[in-house]
Amino acid sequence: MTTVKHLLVVGAGPGISAATARRFGALGWAVGLVARREAPLAELGSALRADGVRVEWATAQAGDPSSLTAAVESLTAALGPVDVLLYNVSIGRQAPVPELAPEDLLGDLAAGAVGLQTAVRAALPGMRERGSGTVLVTGGGSADRPITSMATLGVQKAALRALAEVQARTLAPEGIHVATVTVRGLVGEDQQIHPDRVAELYAELVAETAGPPEHWRTVVDLA
Repeated sequence: MTTVKHLLVVGAGPGISAATARRFGALGWAVGLVARREAPLAELGSALRADGVRVEWATAQAGDPSSLTAAVESLTAALGPVDVLLYNVSIGRQAPVPELAPEDLLGDLAAGAVGLQTAVRAALPGMRERGSGTVLVTGGGSADRPITSMATLGVQKAALRALAEVQARTLAPEGIHVATVTVRGLVGEDQQIHPDRVAELYAELVAETAGPPEHWRTVVDLA
């Protein structure tokens, strides 16, 4: 009996996450979706179901460890252990340094970066049991060139990259491939980078996981 593979997307919505869900769903994968708001989540999930994809979804706050852990566990119970985790969360708060409240910086960092650790910990038992898994992390060029009008975004992406790198080094011996893509440009169907390009790169990184760890990529640029 063939086991259906499970892609879990945290930060689901239009763009990169939707394109990646369609890319893997077309291959027969089950798709779990997590996001803050029910209405757009249900819209994406329903569209995927209309295309024949097996999909379930759950709402959660990425910056709330209890909320996010519960969502990942509920989707794992419904769809099986996570084969591929995509963390696609960004908080685009319009606030330059003089107006940025410390509590807002802390909250944005919790959702934009710390939530990755929450999601990985929740998905890890199934990956460890299988001795294989892939964690994909959507990074951004603001990690290197922060945007002054969105002061928290660069902090999120810099922390996210550092966290992904240390996770990659730690988990590779267990067969778990962690990779982050630094997306250097605006993403959209009419923007500099089409979402399907990112989804295709993510599919390549997942395919790498079947090969030797010394050939795995960890930090990948997409311009």
